Amino acid sequence: MQMREQPKPVLQPDDPSSAISKDDRLPVTVSAYLDGELLGDELASFEALLKANPALASEVAEMRQIEKQLAQIGSDILAEPVPEALTRAIAEFQKS
Repeated sequence: MQMREQPKPVLQPDDPSSAISKDDRLPVTVSAYLDGELLGDELASFEALLKANPALASEVAEMRQIEKQLAQIGSDILAEPVPEALTRAIAEFQKS
C-alpha cells in the first residue's frame, strides 16, 4: 500500500521560501480572522493577503470548515431535553 504524501501546510514557520512565513504573527492573525476579531485596516490587509495567496486562502477555508465540524460535535445531545430525574435531583440538591 502506497502512502500518499501529505501536503505541506502553508503556515509552515520553518519554510524560508515562503513569503508568508516571514510574518511570525500570521498564525495569530489567521486565528483572529476566523474568530471575527480583525477590524478596519487589519481586516482589509489580511483579506488582500488571502486574495494574493490562493494557498493561504485554501488553508484558511479548510480551517473554517474544521471549526464548523467541531462546533457540531455533540450538538445533537445538547438539543435533547434534560431528563426529568436529573432536573429533580438538581432541585433537591439546591434545597439542601
